[in-house]
Amino acid sequence: MSVQRAIFEDLKHSIARIGRKGHIVLPATQPARISTGHTIVDSALGGGLMRGALHDILPVNPQDGAAASGFALGLVALFSCQKTNWVWVRQGMAGKETGEPYGPGLAAFGLDPNRLILVMTGDIREALRATEESVRCSALSSVLFEPWGDPKALDLTATRRLILAAEASNVALITLRSGGHVALGSARTRWAISAASSNPEQGATGTNAGIGNPIFKVALTLNRQAGAGEPDGPWIMEWNHAKRIFKPAALSVARPTEAINRSVTSPRTASKSLSGVLRNAG
Repeated sequence: MSVQRAIFEDLKHSIARIGRKGHIVLPATQPARISTGHTIVDSALGGGLMRGALHDILPVNPQDGAAASGFALGLVALFSCQKTNWVWVRQGMAGKETGEPYGPGLAAFGLDPNRLILVMTGDIREALRATEESVRCSALSSVLFEPWGDPKALDLTATRRLILAAEASNVALITLRSGGHVALGSARTRWAISAASSNPEQGATGTNAGIGNPIFKVALTLNRQAGAGEPDGPWIMEWNHAKRIFKPAALSVARPTEAINRSVTSPRTASKSLSGVLRNAG
């Protein structure tokens, strides 16, 4: 049996085990939409993010990859509760370029690493197959699919298959497009993410002031949710790992839009608050 086949079979067995016990941990009914915690964003979305839909995330620039990863993981946390499992399917190049998931960092971000099923593959077709198999499992809260670049196999037919599976299972499908540029035509929402400056930790001053919660500059560039408005933003959004929600960052309240646009700092500085989530191998 090939290595790729062995990985896929292991994933199927893991999902089967979840499926047999999924009814124990999942609520009897789940809301059709989930609040982001940010009331203005929820209003633009027509009441929150839809379950059973594809939400596409791209970094604005290559150096915004860490910010895009952090925002994607925030969406995973929104759709998850502490007792539900989720799957992260990654092409190997994504790990080489952005780092590998780090358990303590995920926990600090508000995600239980014991609930993560991580699938790594170097082949886009195997990654698509693993993603489709995962998103069909209604006992999962969400599936994060991270292809690398713009592979030809990730075409309209492939994405449509994924979306139909998500609609049938009511599982949220989030695509993290590290290294990608071509838009996925079947997405319900698309988000352009860049890094913004994190505020100092509350109550800390001087040399004791550490980096605070992750903050993102977020633009909703595609909005096809029922009852939603036009594409909107940008917003400056802060991730609250304790409450597992986004909220308006203090910066977005204190300054007008022109100042917000000028305030985005070096991704190298802003990504410090996300550095524990992904670690470089070796």
